[in-house]
Amino acid sequence: MRCFVLVDLKIGELKHQDIGQMQMYVNYFDREVKLEDENKTIGIILCQDKSESVVKYTLPQNNEQIFASKYLTVLPSEKDLIKIIEN
Repeated sequence: MRCFVLVDLKIGELKHQDIGQMQMYVNYFDREVKLEDENKTIGIILCQDKSESVVKYTLPQNNEQIFASKYLTVLPSEKDLIKIIEN
């Protein structure tokens, strides 16, 4: 089965309004675009910085559709990358 994946790239820190906006987009696609036999739409927000508390308290506890993650503007050094991979 197919599903839609919506991606929003944010410059700067993630705000609760950004999550609400993505929730609106996901709801729209699920109600107006998605066919009945398709999986639910997934929303991904990429941002420079995020607060876990903002994500936790903006999204419902049983959330399986909206995800927020930080992105890097500069690649880590080789040494740091090795540490990340080993962890």
